[in-house]
Amino acid sequence: MDTKSLPKTVTLNNGVEMPLIGMGTYAIPQLDQVIYESIKKGLRLIDTAWFYGNEKEVGLGVNKAIDDKVVERKDVFVMTKVWYTKKHDPESSLVEQLKTLNLSYVDLYLDHWPFSINMVDGKEIKTPRHVFWKNMEGLVKKGLTKSIGVCNYNIQALQDILSYCEIKPVVNQVEFHPYLYQKGLLDWCSINGIHLVAFNSLCKGKYTTMFHNEGTTLNLLEEQVVKDAAKKYGKSVGQIALNWSLSQGIHIIPSSSKPERMQENMESDTFTMSKEDIENIGKLNKDYRFCPATIQPGVNYDGFA
Repeated sequence: MDTKSLPKTVTLNNGVEMPLIGMGTYAIPQLDQVIYESIKKGLRLIDTAWFYGNEKEVGLGVNKAIDDKVVERKDVFVMTKVWYTKKHDPESSLVEQLKTLNLSYVDLYLDHWPFSINMVDGKEIKTPRHVFWKNMEGLVKKGLTKSIGVCNYNIQALQDILSYCEIKPVVNQVEFHPYLYQKGLLDWCSINGIHLVAFNSLCKGKYTTMFHNEGTTLNLLEEQVVKDAAKKYGKSVGQIALNWSLSQGIHIIPSSSKPERMQENMESDTFTMSKEDIENIGKLNKDYRFCPATIQPGVNYDGFA
């Protein structure tokens, strides 16, 4: 059995180092304290978004850790996202988000959705992607963010950006887990130097109960192949699920309101599963999406993955 640890960070296509394990912050109570305690336990990557409405709490937790000299600002990788109604002016959005976060810059600014809808004087305004991306590149040049990336993009939408961009997206954050094994997207992104960041890696929490998925019987942590691997490697079923993504070079951002659980999540890189075990878990694929927002009827998402 291979007990070799997996890498802690990867180098993005712009030379920036990014942790492979982080924390998602959607719908977590007392978030500032959870972040502070988790940073004390080793957390270095934090994911948030304007839409989550929690950037103030994220900033409080990060700044408390900095003020208490637990970490320096350069040690914590903070990523947030622009909402689709604000893509006509991402600079104004990020400036306001930085004020809320009480930070002078973020490490990564993501396009939350591959479409743009904004109402101005009662008229719907859609910002062309090439115009939007040029404005995103300006945020890097002005030092407001160190890197830029995207969320929920499929290959066609990514290829569109690559055809004209000056600064490539460094990551694509998508729903990715054994039930939704987007291997084609993973392979294409790897070839083109774009890292995947997976959300909903554990298939737990709000994403499994919202809207049309309410009452789903799918439970990744109860799958026999996952439980067998946990027994084999002497790890928790959650660590097996997370290691499955890490073993393929995918960033993970599992959520938890308990710092001790976050520490367990962060220890998911302390072992290496065999290629056979990774493939067997991947056979759970059902092309099943838990996140209802990605398949909401009546909305043309123009390129989501």
